[in-house]
Amino acid sequence: MGIAVDSMVSSGCIISGGRVTRSILSPNVRINSYTDIEGSILFSHVNVGRYSRIRRAIIDRHINIPEHTEIGYNLEEDRKKYHVTDDGIVVVVPERRMFEEPE
Repeated sequence: MGIAVDSMVSSGCIISGGRVTRSILSPNVRINSYTDIEGSILFSHVNVGRYSRIRRAIIDRHINIPEHTEIGYNLEEDRKKYHVTDDGIVVVVPERRMFEEPE
């Protein structure tokens, strides 16, 4: 059984055995078993795979997070794949480079 504590969970969300704390889940987000989401915002149609951990992140819509993924726990590793703000918030967007400097 999934649980959401101090969070906003929109219609169509499924928390299937995961835990969501101090987060916002937009419509049609799926949190799979053994997943921990903390202090994050997940936009619509995000799927978070089993055994994943996400902390202090913003996940753009239509993103599939694979099983066993950790986001927000090792900012140096996160910087290699995602955008990390000066405050340590990890921003996950589709693979297009939205944060590159214009040429």
